[in-house]
Amino acid sequence: MGNPLQLVDIEELLRDSAERILDNELRKKADLEHPDINWDRMHVTHSETQYTDSHRSPKPTAHVLFTANFSNDTPNPQRYTLRTERRTKSTCNIALCKTYTIGAHVEIKLTPPNPIIEANAGFHGEMSMSKGINETFEQELAWTVDNEIQVPPGHVTKADLVIKEDEFDGEFTIETTFEGTVAVTYETKKQPREHVMTVVRNVKQFLTKEKGFKLDDEGRPVYVTRGKCKCRFGIEQNVLLKQLSLPECTGIDDVAH
Repeated sequence: MGNPLQLVDIEELLRDSAERILDNELRKKADLEHPDINWDRMHVTHSETQYTDSHRSPKPTAHVLFTANFSNDTPNPQRYTLRTERRTKSTCNIALCKTYTIGAHVEIKLTPPNPIIEANAGFHGEMSMSKGINETFEQELAWTVDNEIQVPPGHVTKADLVIKEDEFDGEFTIETTFEGTVAVTYETKKQPREHVMTVVRNVKQFLTKEKGFKLDDEGRPVYVTRGKCKCRFGIEQNVLLKQLSLPECTGIDDVAH
């Protein structure tokens, strides 16, 4: 079994920190369950994703996406045009094993691993995780063929569109830096709702070492997110031709003439 999921909720840390500012009288009046939280003055910066303990598959996997047979039962050479487009999906599954949330929402941005960037597998820029701790990102790739096929008399040419796919499997870390302040406004529990108090907390006051954060050289809280990445992506297309004489072609359907 893998390591248990490690989660820290920043909103929960903020609520606990803000409530401690209220005295007993204000706690009795305030609706502690539904404060208004203003995150506008908190700034979040993500570092570039660092991939470790990573490996690619030793050999790409080949898949036949399309097959066409061109038969020539005439006494003269014949030319045929092979035009087609087929689509595949590149996928990246991201599973977080240590991360932070803000009110149960994940807000992490990752850069794809280098093999995928190099292969131009359709993943550009960042992948933003916002739905949960396990997400699969997909990109559709179009593979286009426009070839001229020459078939000698009395022969059939079989054309296969072959796609090679590679795999990447690795672990990663992202450092997220927080700075600024957050305002928590409390109102009374009963109607009409009246203002009780607004508490402003610097992120340094509730994102502490005791809660799993470290401090950078400027004293700003930093959280290290860890996860696993598994991707499958197309890297190459080839058209493979095989020529047979017509008497040897029993069982091959004439798809194109």
